[in-house]
Amino acid sequence: MVLGEDASLEAPESQTNLDSDESHDPETLFILDSIVQRLKPRDAHHVRDMITERARASGALFISSALWWWIAISEGGQEINDAQIPDSTLGSFDYVTVSLLIPALVATATLFTGIGRERGNATMSQIGGGLGVLAAFYIIEPAMMSYGELEGDALFASGRVLVLAVMVGFASHMMFDALLLQWVRASMLNMGVDVFPSPGNEPLEGHADEAPPYA
Repeated sequence: MVLGEDASLEAPESQTNLDSDESHDPETLFILDSIVQRLKPRDAHHVRDMITERARASGALFISSALWWWIAISEGGQEINDAQIPDSTLGSFDYVTVSLLIPALVATATLFTGIGRERGNATMSQIGGGLGVLAAFYIIEPAMMSYGELEGDALFASGRVLVLAVMVGFASHMMFDALLLQWVRASMLNMGVDVFPSPGNEPLEGHADEAPPYA
């Protein structure tokens, strides 16, 4: 009777563990492993620190981008007379509108490219690449199309939006990494899995691949 009762108690526990393993979505585990392999956090505490660092850097860069736009384009454009810059050939946007459109394109391209990379989705990566090329066109258009008329002012116009695009690109990349790490942390807590490689599970190098010593 005692053996029978022990067996009946152990069976539900085994079934529960089996159901827990089967409930883990393979694609979710694959994405978790992909993020950990790319960003290389050491453990759960390091994930928290990386979230804080990337989120703080992202916020600082976004605010810096807004200040740069206000100083160099919104206010500074009145002294440089950006009104002389012709409207864009693609959409007939004026320079100020283009300077707002470029950060939006860069941030969206970063988002689509990041999601496509982590999920292995070629379509989303393709959209991200297309948006990146469109942003690049708007950046170089003043220097490419109006250099003969404006010369240095055209180069300066492209340079200002280029700096803006670079800052927004880095800010978006940091923000996306912080969100991914936050998702990794939440998924590990909810699923009860550990995706960090333990030191004992690191692949052993050497002995099987070493050539035997010469006699």
